[in-house]
Amino acid sequence: MIEIYPELATDNNLCPRCKDRNKSGAALYFQGMHVLGKYACEGCHLDYYAGLPSGHMSHFPVSFSSNGRHQLFDQKKAAWLAEPLIDSMKEKPGEEVALNVFNKKSGEELLLINCLDSCFGHVFTKVWNVYKEIERNPSRTIAVMIPEQCRWLLPKNEVEIWSIDLPLKQFSDRVGGLDTWVRNQFRRFKKVLLHPAFIHLDHQQMDFEKILGVKPFDLEEFDQAVPQVTFIWREDRFWLANRLLNWLYMFSKKFKQEKIFKPLFLWRQKTLINRLVKVVNKRFSEVNFTVTGLGKTTTFLSHIKDERVTSINWEVEKRWNKIFSKSQVVIAVHGSHMLIPSALAAGFVEILPKHKIDHITEDICRTHTGRLGHFLGRFIDDKVGSELIAAHVLSMLLRFPFLRNNTNQ
Repeated sequence: MIEIYPELATDNNLCPRCKDRNKSGAALYFQGMHVLGKYACEGCHLDYYAGLPSGHMSHFPVSFSSNGRHQLFDQKKAAWLAEPLIDSMKEKPGEEVALNVFNKKSGEELLLINCLDSCFGHVFTKVWNVYKEIERNPSRTIAVMIPEQCRWLLPKNEVEIWSIDLPLKQFSDRVGGLDTWVRNQFRRFKKVLLHPAFIHLDHQQMDFEKILGVKPFDLEEFDQAVPQVTFIWREDRFWLANRLLNWLYMFSKKFKQEKIFKPLFLWRQKTLINRLVKVVNKRFSEVNFTVTGLGKTTTFLSHIKDERVTSINWEVEKRWNKIFSKSQVVIAVHGSHMLIPSALAAGFVEILPKHKIDHITEDICRTHTGRLGHFLGRFIDDKVGSELIAAHVLSMLLRFPFLRNNTNQ
């Protein structure tokens, strides 16, 4: 824990110009998804910012001068984190947004957990820290900063909630009015600590029914009803199963030409899903297929249930969660949109691009262990077609009862 009020504890960071290690105190600044210290280097007298070790900043330290001329971070591993932060601090903060407090608490010491992020998956995994802290010390006063659209992930009464009503993608920017607003909240307490907001907690220790409000799939009911297979759709990340199309997608993304080729990618992904359904139905006619996700610019075979939307709210999340919790298999390209489905469904097939191999487990919340875990969790290269993925789906649907019975024996 890092003491940040009434004064920021000394933080051992490096000056981005002379690389001298700072040993002095500093002022505090809330950018949004990052909490920063404002320092004056004792060696070269440069005024600079450094991220406090919370969330991803614990793994990828960043320091930079206010004008951005001097920067210090791992160029290979941390550019994705550092560059948007530095750019946001060069620009003026946006207009002030709606900032609200729910479940206002009292106490002398406050533990602040910052769950703000521009990626839903990062918000979700940071929220796990809230539940672990409540387990460890239920009487502790905790406040959680969170995007308004993700507030449903938090317990209703156990913590104070600081809600910021802003679209997720805008949390890469500096949040207007946040720093002053947060400082005003601190005045109610004698001491405030900042939580490290760990991002790689053990998901098998989490109670997802408590977090998501729905019970995960009961494996004892796996073969008790018509099987449900669900595909999670995205229109910014595609299953293309073709080397040339995969190259074209990466090329268009690098040179910001996605709009030109997007209709082709959408058509290809739709075609693969339709073919997948046909292949499965040839062997197993009684299977319910559903597609969830963002975007409705194409249509599917008539017997595929389309649960996609153009915008997400709490009612949509609840409906989707019920679908996932009744699904024997969920299928999707690697991404944070797989976190909740893999936590609730019986099994999953993840389509994994080569450039995401290092991140193979980051979007999976599989809770099964041993043989069941291996059998019900499949990772497939993104170049494979409908036939191979259908083979995995059929294997899971048809062979699971045999595996379960033998494992139980």
